[in-house]
Amino acid sequence: MSTALLRRRGAARVSGVLGVCALVSTGVVVSSTAASAEEETVTGTLQTFAAEAFAPQADELPTGLVEAIQRDLGISAEEYLANAAAAKVAADVSAQLVDAGVNINATVIDGQDVTLYVEAEADVAAAEAVGAKVEIGLPEVNSDETEEQEYFAQDDFKGGYGYGTLDDFETPTGAYRCSAGFNGTAGDGSPVNYTAGHCGYEFEDGHPWFHIPLDGPLFDSGSWVGDADTPPPFLDRPLGENGPMHFGAGEDGLDGGLLNITEPGWTTPPQVAVWGGGTGAPDDGAAVNIYDSTDAVVGQPACKSGATSGWTCGEVLWAEDTVELSTAENVTAFIFTACMLSGDSGGSIVSGNYALGVNSFSNAQSDATCDSSNWNPATVFDPETDGANGNLGGGFAVTSGTANAETVFGDDFNLAIHVGTPAVTSPEDGGTTDQTPTISGSVEAAAGATVTVEIEGGPTVEGTVAADGTWSADVDEELAPGTYTYTATASHTANGASEATTSDATTGSFEVVEQQVEDLAVDSPTEGQTTGNARPEFSGAGQPGATVALTVGDAEYGTAEVGEDGAWTLTPSSDLPVGVRFDAVVTQTFEDDTQKVTVADLGIEAADVTITTPEDGSTVAGDVVFEGTSFAGASIGLLLEQAADAAADDAQPRLGVRAEGEDDVEEWAGEFEIDDAGNWTFDPAEDLPEGEYTITATATLEGGDPELSDSEAVATFTVANGGGDDDGGNGEDGDEDLPDTGSSGTTWMIVGGIALLLAGGAAVAVRARRNTTA
Repeated sequence: MSTALLRRRGAARVSGVLGVCALVSTGVVVSSTAASAEEETVTGTLQTFAAEAFAPQADELPTGLVEAIQRDLGISAEEYLANAAAAKVAADVSAQLVDAGVNINATVIDGQDVTLYVEAEADVAAAEAVGAKVEIGLPEVNSDETEEQEYFAQDDFKGGYGYGTLDDFETPTGAYRCSAGFNGTAGDGSPVNYTAGHCGYEFEDGHPWFHIPLDGPLFDSGSWVGDADTPPPFLDRPLGENGPMHFGAGEDGLDGGLLNITEPGWTTPPQVAVWGGGTGAPDDGAAVNIYDSTDAVVGQPACKSGATSGWTCGEVLWAEDTVELSTAENVTAFIFTACMLSGDSGGSIVSGNYALGVNSFSNAQSDATCDSSNWNPATVFDPETDGANGNLGGGFAVTSGTANAETVFGDDFNLAIHVGTPAVTSPEDGGTTDQTPTISGSVEAAAGATVTVEIEGGPTVEGTVAADGTWSADVDEELAPGTYTYTATASHTANGASEATTSDATTGSFEVVEQQVEDLAVDSPTEGQTTGNARPEFSGAGQPGATVALTVGDAEYGTAEVGEDGAWTLTPSSDLPVGVRFDAVVTQTFEDDTQKVTVADLGIEAADVTITTPEDGSTVAGDVVFEGTSFAGASIGLLLEQAADAAADDAQPRLGVRAEGEDDVEEWAGEFEIDDAGNWTFDPAEDLPEGEYTITATATLEGGDPELSDSEAVATFTVANGGGDDDGGNGEDGDEDLPDTGSSGTTWMIVGGIALLLAGGAAVAVRARRNTTA
């Protein structure tokens, strides 16, 4: 399902950030945020990703999370990660286009197919250049499928995991709770959590908040408050204090706040709890590491984490819209379909490992369940009326759109991101390699992150992380033989940040050996071999990783790479020379080493000449046009003989065209044509009289090897004109001789080839080894 996701009311980019529950593992690395310089040129293009490339990452996801993806989205974990990566690229490329001055109205993704909706024809070329399908205007919305909705800010703080507080600690009259969003740091480096502004906008700065321990989502349970005789159990887990909260009067469109983590003992890693992928305990299963933020894109998979309903997934329906809540406040948010209930507010919304925003509002009528009795995901949203044909929620963004954490807090909130320690898979630790190795591996980090490998006693090289987490760095400087140690680190600068987050280091070693290049060998074809295939396969052995190239004379016919097993095969990219003997040269290139092997005296047999009209044994009219086939560049000879008349004393004359090498042959007038493929026709100037005939066609090649190029075809036929003079119309005494076509001579061969009606100088016809009868 894909529905239009627009930027409305001046909205620009939309991104999200991943957040976590306070009690998580250690090892957070924080980056500071600052406005980055605007791009003036578009350097990115859209990409698609094979789901199977994400199998290693999918294997690391908790079972419950995989079940939630399959349950809520109907796709595999591999497809979820691949689609999320494609959506991240689409969001980044769309943002580059906007920065370059292209007017993008909407970015829509269906699976991994991207459509950009632009403002005018002038924007089309730039949008098409990045590989998108482009439409002018806005995505169509069928308002007949939508109904007006009432949207509720999830500010009742009922139930659940996350954090809670009392309204007054001297004389409390109510308890409130929300869900933790995304961890980061304030401008002074102190830890904060980005959450929904409506969670604490009614409290003063410094109002205390507490962590609520849970063993599962609360839904409509009030167990987190305790009973009337005892204080709420969460009061013994102090967490932090109310920071700036933006929502309500004077904060039109905003729903972002900061929770200051002031109590000692808490760590704030860049992670999101997954509730076992559904309704388990918050720490069941491996948490989702946050690599960076991303823009919201229509059709993008999105999952949310919250204390009321746990982990649920859906899709983005609209990139940004300003929605009026039931309490009359306005919130500018992206619209998505993951189940979100009261008390989920402030929780994190992610796409893959990338942050989108925090839970703000939904149109759910109950907190009891996320099943179909309470939540039926919408497929259509109308931004003009805020109507929908089902349930949906809104997320307040982190770094994109007209209203988000970056625009609200600036340097007072810096998203924490995860940059894992890179693994080096090649060369193996302690293994051997050549003098210009490629160092490669994998890392848990954002696409576009940088892996730096410092080689002691050698150069420092870098590689860029791909969407599936793989990376490689080429050592272009030749290393002397010996043992080398290295240190590898990964780093990435989050969206909107000015300082990079750097991973822990991994170390290892490898031994450089002076490589002995394997000799090039050609096993097939062998010297002197001939074939009728104009593109025969060449095969042999050589140096693994080397390039082999096939040439004949100055022409190259393709290249291939030698496999890891040392074997190679190469099929010519075009036809080799036909009808002649030639030498083929195979060249192996590996680093500074070049080797050549010549396979001499090869031959490609030309196609046999044929006579297709008239067919052998057929009866035709006297105005017959002769047709046949041969090969490109062929010279064609034709000889026509009429059967001897038993009643006549002298033999019937023989006819040829510009013939030589035959006695008693008269010139045969007519029009001869041959095309580039060797298909030929001959239209005699005069009709043939009735009688029995034999026509012989020969094919030769100037400068060719007769064993490869020359051939002959013969057909007999009868001319029956079906009427006319008894004497055949020649005005003589009844003998139906061949027509008088001109003076006799010694030339009988008609010459064709690349040029049509080639005049003079024909080669003498040679009856070849491949005589055929058409």
